[in-house]
Amino acid sequence: MTQSLILHQNNTLFSWNISITKTSIIFLTFCVVCCISAVDPIQCNGEVNNTNCTITNSYGAFPDRSICRLAEAVYPTTEAELISAVAKATMAKRKMKVGTQYSHSIPKLVCPDGDDGVVISTKYLNRTLNINVSAMTMTVESGVTLRQLIDEAAKAELALPYTPYWWGLTVGGMLATGAHGSSLWGLGSQVHDYVIQLRMASPGTADEGFAKVRNLESGNSDLEAAKVSLGVLGVISQVTLKLQPMFKRSITYIIKNDSDLGDEAVSFGRLHEFADITWYPSQKWVIYRVDNRVSSNMSGNGLIDFPGFRSVSALVLAALRTVEETQEFLGTGKCIIGKLTTYALRTMAHALTNDGTVVNDIYKY
Repeated sequence: MTQSLILHQNNTLFSWNISITKTSIIFLTFCVVCCISAVDPIQCNGEVNNTNCTITNSYGAFPDRSICRLAEAVYPTTEAELISAVAKATMAKRKMKVGTQYSHSIPKLVCPDGDDGVVISTKYLNRTLNINVSAMTMTVESGVTLRQLIDEAAKAELALPYTPYWWGLTVGGMLATGAHGSSLWGLGSQVHDYVIQLRMASPGTADEGFAKVRNLESGNSDLEAAKVSLGVLGVISQVTLKLQPMFKRSITYIIKNDSDLGDEAVSFGRLHEFADITWYPSQKWVIYRVDNRVSSNMSGNGLIDFPGFRSVSALVLAALRTVEETQEFLGTGKCIIGKLTTYALRTMAHALTNDGTVVNDIYKY
């Protein structure tokens, strides 16, 4: 059976058709927990404000479990303060790295080499500076999160067509690391493909006041280097993005055997603008997301609130870690948990609702 519904995700509307080949039943136990706001990844203990600091990521640890130390953290609130911070560190010959509000990167990109480095945080560079509706452009500071960008663009009935799944990323962080959505169409699915102008504060000479601002526009070859710079060329201050009119998407989830995945992957991606493939090799099946742009005249108000991107209590995470260690010891539990997870997602309709209601019968034949 295929059932249609209209969903709305932030500034982009969705029309969903979901096809499934099998019905499953699972019993779930839910715990109600209290969560607090995300802790600042930068923590300082010096006698002087924002000195003798450490920085981690949103996961709480880097892959090598090392502690990343820095002498000072700086929180500019304007471009002028950002330039001053870069100049001060350059004059003192101190290494700099850029930090963000949530520090989402798994690798240690944010760690300055040694204990005498400086991290410049874009936490308070979080304003929308301009939206030109007729030109369909939007200028923001680099600390603006993807969620802020989506919400502000939606007020002007505009949309950034391709984005990563988690909206806690910052504009500067997405550009520096080449963050992307899912598409082989158009300019591509990378956020930086839609940057038409960028301002960056970089170290300068003494004659330049130890800092300079690079204003890079489309056509400037340096813009291509600055888009995915990993933070080594300077601190991004402002970004102008080329947006598109708000639109809806028609989506069909199809579950198939994975026997022809190798042959299907590229051709499937070229057939559908927002195509997405999720492979479950232990279960020998694949979820193909047939995802295309459609007219914005279609009615409906839906939402996707995927549980994998929600905040989770530390107690729950600790319990999950214990379960994983037990599974690792016994060598039998991974497949069971994998099946339970996928069945749960299908039972809850991949966290999709229509007009505030979960569509419970969406997976019928």
